[in-house]
Amino acid sequence: MKKVLNNIKKWFKSHKKLSIILGVSLVIVIALIVSVSTIANIIMPDTRESVYGDRCATTEKYKVDSKKEDELKKFFKKYDFVTFNALDVKCNLIDIVITVPDKTSFNDVKDMSKELLKVFSADQLRTYDIELLVKSDNDKSENYPQVGTHHKEIDGKSNDSFVW
Repeated sequence: MKKVLNNIKKWFKSHKKLSIILGVSLVIVIALIVSVSTIANIIMPDTRESVYGDRCATTEKYKVDSKKEDELKKFFKKYDFVTFNALDVKCNLIDIVITVPDKTSFNDVKDMSKELLKVFSADQLRTYDIELLVKSDNDKSENYPQVGTHHKEIDGKSNDSFVW
């Protein structure tokens, strides 16, 4: 073992410039690896945690599921000018997409949206934000699309209708 160490010492003594270059290069490579991994940890989110944090915890109690979707379909059937397209629930956000004929009065849509909130329980209205996207059957409509939002309860206050 001493012979190997002596050979290494001799090599370093006979190649001083190369030894210094190798040592500095090694330090630079280690510094680059550490800095790149630090920057990557700062920039990239931790994928082990939910992107919503703990905001979804309360939605577990008041789920919006296929039963609620059936209720919504039944509700929209009462309005002959509305076609129900989609329901999408992401954490504490409910997206509802409907289509109406282009000639439909926006006031009729607003009146219908007030009734729509009655489909949801008081607990669900306190827990979820609701977005209602109203599209037209005419792609070149001047009146539509419109988006209404109903915000969940914040500090004990909630909207009693959609905000357009």
